[in-house]
Amino acid sequence: MVVFRPEGYPPPDEIRGLIGDMARMRDAFDDLQTPEAIQSYFSEVYWRLDDGLDAKRIVADFALDKRKNRTNFAFRTVAEKFHMIESGMVPVIIPRDKAALDAVAQLSVAQIPSGKIARALQTHLVTVLPKARARMLACGKGEFVRPDLRADQFFVLTAPELYHEETGLHWQDAEYLGIESSIL
Repeated sequence: MVVFRPEGYPPPDEIRGLIGDMARMRDAFDDLQTPEAIQSYFSEVYWRLDDGLDAKRIVADFALDKRKNRTNFAFRTVAEKFHMIESGMVPVIIPRDKAALDAVAQLSVAQIPSGKIARALQTHLVTVLPKARARMLACGKGEFVRPDLRADQFFVLTAPELYHEETGLHWQDAEYLGIESSIL
């Protein structure tokens, strides 16, 4: 096992504690694949995290109603609370071909469900931090299409110069390019 720590890039908060737990197991056991090592690791994790494993109280939303002897699963509530990846990233649509442009045009058609359009746009998305998208919006480099109909679900890049096929979206340049394009 090789453990490396890149200079200037500390581990994300979400896994920092897990790294410490694993380091303690590595020091305590010669073979990390033994049932004892595995049991010890998970005991350590569950002890340290305790309620943090269900901080949003999702398990309680899958309750058995003992009075009526039936389940009472709050699927909608769980769907609102749970995110597989809690990264806080938001999508930006990059309309660089006809398929993407056609899907973006469909956003104005109220009869077409948002889910259908979202599926069509999946291969035309990049994700960025919310502050990056807000910066692009503030600099006039993107816009929400039909917010009256689709709310803030579909943000489309309007400055093709920010996207490069080889390197992706250069949102850091949004403010600079915003100033640069207004100089005559």
